[in-house]
Amino acid sequence: MRVFVISNPVAGKRFKQGLSLPDWITSDAQQVMHRETEHQGHGESMAKEACQQGFDTIIAAGGDGTIHEILNGVLSSQSTGVRMAIMPLGTANDYAYSLAQRPTHRERFTQRVDIGALDCNGQRRYFANVAGIGFPGRVAELARGMKRLPARLRYTLAILRCMGASYRTDPLQIDGQEPKSYLMISAAIGLREGSYPLTPHAKLDDGLFDLLLVGALRRRDIVRYFPRMIRGDIPTSDPRITTDRKSEIEIRSSATIPLHLDGEDPWRTLRPANPSQEFRLGLSVIPKAIVMELCEKEGLGR
Repeated sequence: MRVFVISNPVAGKRFKQGLSLPDWITSDAQQVMHRETEHQGHGESMAKEACQQGFDTIIAAGGDGTIHEILNGVLSSQSTGVRMAIMPLGTANDYAYSLAQRPTHRERFTQRVDIGALDCNGQRRYFANVAGIGFPGRVAELARGMKRLPARLRYTLAILRCMGASYRTDPLQIDGQEPKSYLMISAAIGLREGSYPLTPHAKLDDGLFDLLLVGALRRRDIVRYFPRMIRGDIPTSDPRITTDRKSEIEIRSSATIPLHLDGEDPWRTLRPANPSQEFRLGLSVIPKAIVMELCEKEGLGR
């Protein structure tokens, strides 16, 4: 086993006093290398290069954003037999939380997980946990500027700010149906988004997105439903709130859609070819695309 560790020094200080990995990794490793990310996108480029150099185990030491970058580097390398491990050092650790809910297997690196793919104008990005469209995209943009705060507080403050003068819904066409105003759409593989359990029944390896589709709610509706939703009790008795399970979904809009992938901004690397034309977004599940292991469960909660 050749191990390449990529850590985010902003997410955690654990490696400042030297590399510290679980014994079950180091005891089987022929080679271990460690590098810290220095700028946005650095984790992706390092992961891709490490795969091309023959490293077969890439460890993401950081939060959801670090996992997102490294996953894209691994999959874009097109290397076979590469697996990932997660050391959760972020503030939300949403994807690591979902990994922690799986039954513990005696043999390490035996469980494969689904990966989401976003396609736009011939370009592709991958995501491990969730794609949030509309309101979640706006919330994530604000939350990225408050990373020193605890995750739940950060996202709650961002939600409150998004309910101000800029609050609006987006007219979207889903899978060729009639256009409709949506507040948000979440296409999830994991259980949580922004530390909230919005898709509490999702599974990491069933080949399907758990979809949460929320229509044109008013501000007062969100205030009324919010205490339930943070407990994972989705109020589907309201006809404007529906859930579904699909392996793919297509979204069309007359304008670029606010969006996040695992809390990150995909428009940093993906841009519509012509903003004046109809905008199309394709989301699909790649079933059991990669082996994924959680190094530890400490501090993830339940």
